[in-house]
Amino acid sequence: MPDNRVLIVDDDLRICRVIKRVATELGVESKATDDPGLNFWREIERFEPNVIFIDLQMPQIDGVQLLRSLAEAKSTAAIVLVSGMDRSIVETSEELGKSLGLNMSGILIKPIDIDEIRDMLLRNFDVVEKHLRDALEFSEEELSEAIRNNELVVHYQPQIELVTDKVVGMEALVRWQHPKHGLVFPDNFIPLAENNDRLIRELTYAVLETILREDLFQRDDIHELNVSLNLSARMLGDLSLPDQFEKMLQGQQFSPGQLLIEVTESGAMEDAALTMDILTRFRIKGFRLSLDDFGTGYSSMVQLYRLPFNEIKVDKSFVMRLLTDEEAASIVRLTIDLGHSLGLEVVAEGIEDQETYDWLKSLQCEIGQGYFISRAMDAEKFVHWYDQY
Repeated sequence: MPDNRVLIVDDDLRICRVIKRVATELGVESKATDDPGLNFWREIERFEPNVIFIDLQMPQIDGVQLLRSLAEAKSTAAIVLVSGMDRSIVETSEELGKSLGLNMSGILIKPIDIDEIRDMLLRNFDVVEKHLRDALEFSEEELSEAIRNNELVVHYQPQIELVTDKVVGMEALVRWQHPKHGLVFPDNFIPLAENNDRLIRELTYAVLETILREDLFQRDDIHELNVSLNLSARMLGDLSLPDQFEKMLQGQQFSPGQLLIEVTESGAMEDAALTMDILTRFRIKGFRLSLDDFGTGYSSMVQLYRLPFNEIKVDKSFVMRLLTDEEAASIVRLTIDLGHSLGLEVVAEGIEDQETYDWLKSLQCEIGQGYFISRAMDAEKFVHWYDQY
């Protein structure tokens, strides 16, 4: 178990005792306080928790005030909100915390049971590890050297056809296997690459080259699956891009029709005319196109209609909340209807439970991905997962 420390801030002593008991069972040190004032900050300084459970309703200082203070203190701890208030209030408080730059990582609605607490703790240990990795800083030269040394690796997250429950594809997600820091997630180095045209181009081509030489695609059953590859908006100004991709696939068993090039909604709209040129040429050469993170940008329906996409991906921020947030459910439902009306397949990201899976299936959403199906895995683990599926 990683070195985690849990702090509980709640004036309900029963909640404190239950969370502490579960933490102890998991081998994790924990402390509790019912004082969100001076005692809380003493515990922050001495105990240095990396997971904090905060009750929204407390005397003296409420949870929202505490979130604001944590943001001012530049806290990096994973924060879980605990409350018996209406879920919409708790979710709004969570969004506020995110807007303040805090590492908000879940909510628990009272009354809560031991299994919920255990699942939340385990999930947040993963969040803490990732957050610590994402706090690392690198230079452009370090990343460029990593590309030259083949330190970039690709993990694959399965995509399922919801109607048949059949594996039909995967999303390729880049990681950096750092010799000192271990596996570094893309949030830590993709923004760095996107500040430099040369670097993001080298990184993108390195990822595609890695995909093309993976042994798993030598298997006939896996070779037939589609692979989605994220394309930075920074590269949508390069008119040679379709030709370069076509050249890289020449002589490979991989056909252009198996590769779905994902472009974010906001990125596709930065220069619609230039984007239309590049994406249309991709389609002419046989590649397929996916509009990623749909619903988070500001694309017009006219531009969406004009651009030659094959599919749209519903952003996970809506999918993960559709069972508890009617507005999120409405956005997902409307996106599925819109995609179908435009003749596009719809992919839902962020499926984390059977209920969400079944809900999307009932609306005839074509494809799903998310932790309920599987996390992203390296090529070897993907093969093992696929054989067991």
